[in-house]
Amino acid sequence: MANKTFLGMLITFLLLCTTIQAQSGFIDKILYDNINPVSGSPEDFIMMDSGEKIFGKVQNKYDEATYQSLVFMADGETATYNPKDLKAFGLANSRFFITKSVPGEEELRFVQVLVSGALQLNFYNNRYFLDNGTELLELKAFYTQGQIEGNKIKRYVKAYISTLKIQMAGTCGTNLNDQIEKTKMEELDFVRLFEAYHECNGLPYTSHINSISFLKVSPILMAGIGFVSLQDRSVEKNQKNGLDNTISYRFQGGLRLHDFRKYPRISLDLRLGVELLNTTFQSRFESPGVVIIQAEENFQETSVFIPISFNYSVYRKNETDVYVGLSGAAWYRSISSSSGIISEELIGSGKTNIYNREIVTGVDRLFVPGLKLGANFPLGDRMRLFTETQFDVLLDYYTTNILAKRSSFSRTGLSLQIGIEF
Repeated sequence: MANKTFLGMLITFLLLCTTIQAQSGFIDKILYDNINPVSGSPEDFIMMDSGEKIFGKVQNKYDEATYQSLVFMADGETATYNPKDLKAFGLANSRFFITKSVPGEEELRFVQVLVSGALQLNFYNNRYFLDNGTELLELKAFYTQGQIEGNKIKRYVKAYISTLKIQMAGTCGTNLNDQIEKTKMEELDFVRLFEAYHECNGLPYTSHINSISFLKVSPILMAGIGFVSLQDRSVEKNQKNGLDNTISYRFQGGLRLHDFRKYPRISLDLRLGVELLNTTFQSRFESPGVVIIQAEENFQETSVFIPISFNYSVYRKNETDVYVGLSGAAWYRSISSSSGIISEELIGSGKTNIYNREIVTGVDRLFVPGLKLGANFPLGDRMRLFTETQFDVLLDYYTTNILAKRSSFSRTGLSLQIGIEF
């Protein structure tokens, strides 16, 4: 116990000696180190103005890149901190934030440190900054409008290119000129440039996000049932249509791309699915006093679809995530059937004609839009259980030909599915 107390005092002393470096330039590891000396494992921490480092748990729902305030739990107690209350804080995944004055902001802000060194790369609220130890310079890009010979033009100005060239002036800046010119207004491009600058000059630096994956990829398997219904698109007057069985079976597998480093609420699903439907199409048409036509055909439909969905998390608590999504799928189907039966009752003569012929045909839909609501839950250490409800619309999906009377129908589907994410 005495050794742990001594170690804690030693860390606090070192922090007090090096705190001034946290604002700019190369940051000593003792400041951003997230290894708890007691547990020996990476943990979230906060650093008080005094330099004291306290390990605990940041109560964040998502792995955000920008924090306006911080809810932190340590020793069973929870407190909320604003930027003026802390010197810095760090997360178990190596994200590191320090308190700074940001151009255009009246109050102090938690600024994420992406790269620290002779030149420091910072990020706050979708804005990038270069800290040269004297001032914090925003790396800007913007559109301007002008006229040439009376024609309006819109031009994209990469003002950050000039800022980078000035701040990296010297032999290495000259050597890196092409890379600077090609640098996009993106996190990865900026990080690579700052790393190249320090390596060229032989200067120490630390990249604070290298251990954070750009995204996570998880295989998924799922199965469920669907409820389908016909929607008339082009039918005869007094014609009634329907399916006697409206339940289908769905199976899907694929990949889920989630926990993007900059956009933790967003996920993408890439899947391959199969839907099986065995039903009977039924139709009845009546021309009062003239004819009654009834038709039915049993068919088996096998559909292969390739859906891509864009999802947005709307609620997360205790590792339970609720999300909504927009999907689009390429849809290919095949229909096999026994010959349909058509009954034509001529009311005036009392005669009834029976015909055996194909009734239902369909078309492949290159694009099927859909909406979904889903939730996933932890299932052990490495797997998650998820459920989804999805609504799809297949426009002009079926066509029928009943005694030269052609009709078209859309199909809507509501599916309930359950799956496992590995």
